[in-house]
Amino acid sequence: MNIVSICALAIVSSVLSIALKRHNQELSILISIGAAIIILLSVIEYILSSIDSVSSILAKANINSAYVTILLKVMGICFLTEFTCDYTKEAGLVALSGNIALAGKIIILITSLPMFSEVLNIVVKLSGGELSD
Repeated sequence: MNIVSICALAIVSSVLSIALKRHNQELSILISIGAAIIILLSVIEYILSSIDSVSSILAKANINSAYVTILLKVMGICFLTEFTCDYTKEAGLVALSGNIALAGKIIILITSLPMFSEVLNIVVKLSGGELSD
């Protein structure tokens, strides 16, 4: 699916969702979530090919693949958290949306701790010190 099709789907689903919002809010939310899922599924192919390209570039540059895995996980957590927050806000559940955002931030922090540790080790080595475990 190209960007024109994606935008057309988004516009049509937005108009339908807004038109139904007054009469049937549940159906309105389902239409917008359905369109978002269709769009997400249509761009997965592009995402996977991008991941393959980045992985091959990093392999040629001799960069640890564990760091790439961490970055990709963090990006996935960000996208999923934002998607969920947007739709819970749309449903009028602002407090739940805030809790989801907080949970996403905590999970990102925990997921990225190995990278923070490695960066700290590099900084300490560059400054001539030693890091004790």
